[in-house]
Amino acid sequence: MKKIDVIGMPMKYGCYVEGADLAFSYMKDSYKNIFNSNIYEVDNSFYNPIIHKNDNKIKYIEPVMEINKRLYDIEFKSLSDGNLPIMVGGDHSSAIGSISACLDYYKGDVSVIWIDAHTDIHNEKTSPSGNIHGMPLSVCIGRCDQRFDIGSYKLDPSNLFYIGIRSFEIEEINYVHENNITCYMDFQVIERKINNIVKEIIKNIKTKYVHISFDLDCIREDEFNAVNVCVNNEYVDGVGLSIKTVKKALNMLITNLNVCSMDIVEYNPLLDVDNKCKKKYEEILLEIKNSLE
Repeated sequence: MKKIDVIGMPMKYGCYVEGADLAFSYMKDSYKNIFNSNIYEVDNSFYNPIIHKNDNKIKYIEPVMEINKRLYDIEFKSLSDGNLPIMVGGDHSSAIGSISACLDYYKGDVSVIWIDAHTDIHNEKTSPSGNIHGMPLSVCIGRCDQRFDIGSYKLDPSNLFYIGIRSFEIEEINYVHENNITCYMDFQVIERKINNIVKEIIKNIKTKYVHISFDLDCIREDEFNAVNVCVNNEYVDGVGLSIKTVKKALNMLITNLNVCSMDIVEYNPLLDVDNKCKKKYEEILLEIKNSLE
């Protein structure tokens, strides 16, 4: 088993929801106790975070990219040391730095498994909100403008696999279909069973290395609701995945693929009544740890 490096990413600029940046500090002891790992924290300070003036549409682009570049450096060093970095956020814009570091270290030979309620594949032209946590995959694919430049290698859309999607805008799903990106909606996972879905993904992985990006909002809201953005979408009337399903998926993926790095994002402790979601989060972390052994 590789040594795990837990990298805390206290990022909120991708969605600017209060509490989005607090997950790492709130869960730090849990990460340390469960993984028995090295613990790092990305410096999230920024001299002037109020930068809407730079773009009338895209919000906080300068701090998002600056802090992701800091994450990139820590993640790349972790990979260079032969360790397995697990980035814990923070909002999902943090995946820009982690995936970019992984792509560069392994010279593009990386597939990304995106377990999420959202497709997160807007670019600066299609984003309705201007929030970059809905754009990280487009940044990693290279379909955003030069302000988003990070790393050298880009993600091939054919190496992207979605699990649990239930919320998207029409521009996103059109791009997914036009590029034949593998996408399993939540209702497909429920109908076909997660073990069958994961087996198909494993069969179709063409790269040597795999990055898993796991957003806690893929879980059904009646089981886990302490997330930055709850799902409310006109196109898909989904319910989300159960914690049991998520744990099974993570176990199968980790034990059957060459997972080189991971993200866990979007937990918001300010929304966690009586720490109920924290306890469930710890159960998921323990499943990941046991799967890695």
